[in-house]
Amino acid sequence: MSPLFLLSGIGMMVVALVAVVYWKVHSKTLWTLFLWGALAWIVAVALKQVAFIPTQTIIDNVRDILPRYFAEPALSVYIGLLTGIFECGATLGFAHIKRIRTSSWNEVVSFGLGFGTIEAFLIGTSSFLLALLVILIPNELPPQLLKFATSGSDSLLVIPAPIIERTTIILLHAFSCLLIVYAVRVKAWKWFWVSFFYKTAVDAIAGFIHITYGIENLTTFGTWIMELSFLPFGIIGAWGLWVFRNRWESPLRKS
Repeated sequence: MSPLFLLSGIGMMVVALVAVVYWKVHSKTLWTLFLWGALAWIVAVALKQVAFIPTQTIIDNVRDILPRYFAEPALSVYIGLLTGIFECGATLGFAHIKRIRTSSWNEVVSFGLGFGTIEAFLIGTSSFLLALLVILIPNELPPQLLKFATSGSDSLLVIPAPIIERTTIILLHAFSCLLIVYAVRVKAWKWFWVSFFYKTAVDAIAGFIHITYGIENLTTFGTWIMELSFLPFGIIGAWGLWVFRNRWESPLRKS
């Protein structure tokens, strides 16, 4: 593996750090809101990992019971729902904290960025370390791990793909968190469900690719198709953040 593949992990870490530093300087919000968001992500992922323990057994059983053309979509939705339930559920719990519920738009965006950037930074770190191990000691790695680490590495063109994907997902997390805080803030639960199905759809797509093809089997072209499939969700996230900025304060004036 070329050392240039280290740039994917570095790029993801840089995207996370730049997003936080830029928003901190631009919005002048306190670090506390970023940390609340990061903590919400940690809680969400911890709960989701526990729920994921029986997933392989569920996948095997569903495939035994249903035809493949029913099983694959059903399992994809199941994986998406795990994200919706635990990530949106954890965010909902944190949104009831008064400090977060009564925050300004800038502060809630900070909360959402904290949620998204810690994920991007940790994924970038693991990607960097795994690529480094493949470069330095490939013969000492388990074959399955080596196959996963080198998937899509047949071309240097794959390097920017995960960086673009993480940028997209940071925007998605920020908007999703904002919708949930807004739902609690104005007691309009439709916004929670918008966030829930928004996130569920994204991970259902990721789940479908994982179940059907296997991430480790993707070519460079397949990797780009996967990453670009998330791009519309990031565009929606960026647009949604801007739209809600204009309506953020008015509900509290009415209450």
